[in-house]
Amino acid sequence: MKTILVQLSARPWTMQALHLACALARNTEAEVILLRLMQVRHPSYLGTEFGYASPTRQEAADLADYGATAEDYGVSLALREMQCVTALNAVADAAEQTGSEIVFAHVPPSRIPYWRRYQIWSLERRLSTGRRQLFTLDKPVSGVDQPAAITIKPAPVAAHK
Repeated sequence: MKTILVQLSARPWTMQALHLACALARNTEAEVILLRLMQVRHPSYLGTEFGYASPTRQEAADLADYGATAEDYGVSLALREMQCVTALNAVADAAEQTGSEIVFAHVPPSRIPYWRRYQIWSLERRLSTGRRQLFTLDKPVSGVDQPAAITIKPAPVAAHK
């Protein structure tokens, strides 16, 4: 079965990515996997209880909403949890482990010029070795027709005499 991986991030970003992923999954009969990353404080914590963080109440409520959204689309949704040192490397590893063909990942902004662009390039490069496609939601989805933008200026109002 085809899979689409969606990294959990801030709720607005995740909800937007989930809607897109569910629409794609419905059209391609794919499963959507939500990836919950738990960054550890030290690499030696990987794979241990020290590296596990239970979902907060808000995260649990959000997960329930994400499940309801997928149900509305009629799409299968699974949750995977993963401990990591760096989030973007973990996203690439998870995509490989799950065999996901499409990956929605959130790349946070950076104060260092071009760092974010490098991170996206690096992640795309790593995913492309497995013929996976990356979506970060900051560029138009290819293959989707974009409506033409039209600017309408109001007509000048004539002064009444």
